[in-house]
Amino acid sequence: METIRARANPRLLSKADRLFTGTVDGRIIEILQNARRAGATEVHIINSDGRVTVCDNGRGIADFAALLDLGKSGWDECTEHAEDPAGVGVFCLAPREVTIVSGDRRVTIQGKGWTGEPVEVLTADRPCKGTELVFGDQPWLFETVQKHAVFSGLTVTVDGELCAREPFVSDTASAHPELGCRIEVRERNALSPWHTQWKSSYYADDVLVNFHGQVVAFTCMPLSEHLQFLVDLTGEPTGIRLMLPARTRLVENEALEVLKAAIDKEAYLYIQKRGSHKLKFGEYCRARELGIALPEAEPVFRVGLLTGEPVEPIEVTRPKDFPLAQCYRLAKECVDADDANEANVHLLSALGTFESPFVVVDISPDYDGYTWARLPTIEQVEIKTGKEIQSQYLWCERLVAVESLQITAHASDGKAFTSVVPMAIREYARTEGLSTWVGTDVLVTPAARDQLNPTDIWFHCGGWSEDGDTYDTQLEDFEEQLNRFWAELIGPDEYLRQRLLGCIRGFDLKWRHISIEFSGKIWITCEDGTARMLQPPEISSAS
Repeated sequence: METIRARANPRLLSKADRLFTGTVDGRIIEILQNARRAGATEVHIINSDGRVTVCDNGRGIADFAALLDLGKSGWDECTEHAEDPAGVGVFCLAPREVTIVSGDRRVTIQGKGWTGEPVEVLTADRPCKGTELVFGDQPWLFETVQKHAVFSGLTVTVDGELCAREPFVSDTASAHPELGCRIEVRERNALSPWHTQWKSSYYADDVLVNFHGQVVAFTCMPLSEHLQFLVDLTGEPTGIRLMLPARTRLVENEALEVLKAAIDKEAYLYIQKRGSHKLKFGEYCRARELGIALPEAEPVFRVGLLTGEPVEPIEVTRPKDFPLAQCYRLAKECVDADDANEANVHLLSALGTFESPFVVVDISPDYDGYTWARLPTIEQVEIKTGKEIQSQYLWCERLVAVESLQITAHASDGKAFTSVVPMAIREYARTEGLSTWVGTDVLVTPAARDQLNPTDIWFHCGGWSEDGDTYDTQLEDFEEQLNRFWAELIGPDEYLRQRLLGCIRGFDLKWRHISIEFSGKIWITCEDGTARMLQPPEISSAS
């Protein structure tokens, strides 16, 4: 009588259900991989009455003893070098009862058979050309199997339904026989749904590696452009390895570093083939180091110097077809000299009036080196203010009304841009006790009330705070404070007058004269000359 015996430590074997395949996904992957390595082209899965049957048309099992030899894969030398199989095999199904039929032999493994007790090999009642496994398990759902079958190269059915099948990379993928793989670069929006199911998010997991159906993701960003890299193992010898036992991560070895270097070069070759790009200048130089000639990046810039969210600064506009070469950047030394310079140049560009446009743009220093980034710069900023009329702490800064405002910007090309503006920013030294710090004045002229929106001023006064009430509530509060500021600029009683008129305007009342007594009586003379008297309910009831 022929018998087989497990050769691993019983303590290890008793943990096989947790050590190797704690999930149904793990069992599906292992069984499909084993079928493919055995030369199968088809795998059929049937769920019935709490049992799963898996049939393949592979070469079958030559050595049944190898089934329970944990770590001994039984695969040939080429497969070992190409895939580094872990030799888990049917142990992925432990400690379930499993019946395996291959050729004219049959074996049932259960209980202590997984931990060393002899298991008898019997003659099969019904011969099987490939291999058939029958075991108890939760249903192998079509959607779960399909995820692991689509890139396996196998034709797989689940309860008669055919799983999708497609190549992991296209014919344009570059061959890397030294790594045993092909590499393809794609735009992220060019991935199929089958690829994206392996990514944790759109911007994560830049590299997807297909181990013959088992896909492993990792992050590798050789460029600032958001590209996707697909690595398809070809079956050639490779040093790219999966970390055991889970096989869900790559081993960080020399081959992985070589792969990353290959991905780096493929990224630049893809950009070269595509033609246009927005790479930073350092990346452009890196391409030249690799011997890859690229055109200059497309201009990457933002019109204006300030940004904010959700409160936005006054917009700087660039006239249609106005060339970038005629725009200006702000010199770093100018910003370092006074933080207010950035805001004032922005406001001058947005609010000033000139014979020819004065447009400032923001270009990241990462693009310095490209010819289109070599613009004239603003080197010095000056503001002139008229007499101070009124000041008040509003929101987070001090709002100061002045009779007039003028900003002048001096450029490196010798030009000076000067204009009257309704708003500017001024820094000042603020002292309280022994402490001194820099405060900010938001300077406005009376004309700002009509020329600017409240949010234009709110942006420079601190804007919306995440720690406060809703955006609308905070804006309403700021607008009320700002309206009071404008009213008091006109006169000490103007705010009261506006509030009273605001109450009356809320009614559809055509009036000529209204008098209010302390007692609560209200006398109204209408436009047509008629008169009405309104009195409080308590006076009416007393009479």
